[in-house]
Amino acid sequence: MAQRSITFECGHEAVVQLYGRSQRREWEAERLAASLCGSCYAEERARKIAEENERNAEANRAAGLPALTGSPKQVAWAETIRREKLDQIDDVRDRAERRLKRAEELEMGPDDERVVRSNRQRENAETAYAALSEITDARWFIDNQSWSARTLLWEAEAGRLRPRTEKQRAEGFDPYGLNRLTFPAEEVVHGSEGDKYVLLRLVRSRWEGCTVVHPASMTDVTPDGSLTVKFAGDRKVFVSDGVRHRYVSAEALHADRVHRRDEAGERHYWPMPDYAPGEWTEIDVPEGDVSETEIRGRRWTVIQLTCSRWEGLHFLHPVTLTRRHRRGYVTIRVAPDWQFRLLGGDKMLTVGSREMHEDRAAPLPEPGESLAGNPTTWHTITFHHSRVRRARTGDTRLARFPLDTEWPDAVVLHPERLCRVREDGSEEWVFHGDWRFRLRTRESGTEELTAEEFLAAVEGWAGKKTAPGTYLQVPEDLAPVEDIVIPDDLLEDTPIPPKGPELQA
Repeated sequence: MAQRSITFECGHEAVVQLYGRSQRREWEAERLAASLCGSCYAEERARKIAEENERNAEANRAAGLPALTGSPKQVAWAETIRREKLDQIDDVRDRAERRLKRAEELEMGPDDERVVRSNRQRENAETAYAALSEITDARWFIDNQSWSARTLLWEAEAGRLRPRTEKQRAEGFDPYGLNRLTFPAEEVVHGSEGDKYVLLRLVRSRWEGCTVVHPASMTDVTPDGSLTVKFAGDRKVFVSDGVRHRYVSAEALHADRVHRRDEAGERHYWPMPDYAPGEWTEIDVPEGDVSETEIRGRRWTVIQLTCSRWEGLHFLHPVTLTRRHRRGYVTIRVAPDWQFRLLGGDKMLTVGSREMHEDRAAPLPEPGESLAGNPTTWHTITFHHSRVRRARTGDTRLARFPLDTEWPDAVVLHPERLCRVREDGSEEWVFHGDWRFRLRTRESGTEELTAEEFLAAVEGWAGKKTAPGTYLQVPEDLAPVEDIVIPDDLLEDTPIPPKGPELQA
């Protein structure tokens, strides 16, 4: 490693650090002396690039191509990129035409695979060439400079690279450039200085009453308060109705604002979204099929199914996951793995969130045959807290009969999920009319009772009789102190001796 003063070909001198053995350092010094210094090399390279850009710009103007828009540096760079891409597409088209001419000489039929492929390649090349010839945004060429001729032909075949249509030309929409729309001051919902986004209200629109969210950096404010927004032709625009949102194409928004309706229409709400596996979804149900109820102190929404595959059945949904979105409908939010329990039939049915979403998204044209059975009768019985306890299994509760009943000291079990402890300490058991209770007795072993038999068996003592030895902190019948009469034989004749100093005296 050594430092050496080098005189470059341009005449400038500089001290350069050289590495390696002496022979390599000598070779490196000779190479540097035969080249330009760093600043002169940069100037020479910039000059050649400018000459190339000017030459390509002149060729583009001679070909009748429109002028590009952008900063001077962007335009100069994009002129060269455009010329290179057009030359590449020209080369592909010429090769395709030569192959077709050769196929004609060999008398190949139009259905031959090589002829079909060459025809398709020529058509895609002509489409891509026409599209590139119309693009005037320098940014587009710079952003897509890495696209090869094959990629451009693929984009043309897929329909993503096409010349502008007559409608787009008439409306002034540029699918590959920057477009502008002006919103009056009364349609600007929110957009003050320093905000990152502005909210624009759509009036006299197919999305009446919805708002558009747009970056504030792509807007210009005029003195009269109106707002001019700028957006690329390939951008997706965020349109929200206040609860739900969709992304619409820039072309659709541009056409909607260019061709405004004569008067404001009905408020627009986005419909129920499509089902997406693994994500939360929403289901809209008619408001007339919705009611509320309270079960064990908790509020539930009751959804009645009409014009459904499960006609006449209903299910419960948490009130916290229910809201009103659009007029005449109620929206319920559903988790990805949600299971709906349909009640009201001969037996409970379990339906997944996908099936319920499909059923409500496409209801039947008219109500079908009802699947509802006879309504289930539910009973509630209350036990004193001294009569019940947790069973050994842990998920059931146990109640013991008094000794003076038909089944003395018998025990009965009930699922814990159907039991609730009240504020006064008593416990409620809930069961339907078809429930079967099994009593375990000391004499006869096991007895089975219907719901009606069980209600009759516990009617005289449930919630009233306590277990033996139970201490009641507050007796039910406590006489006032002034009403208590002490018999004379219990009174003592000898007064109570005094205490303290009086006793000592």
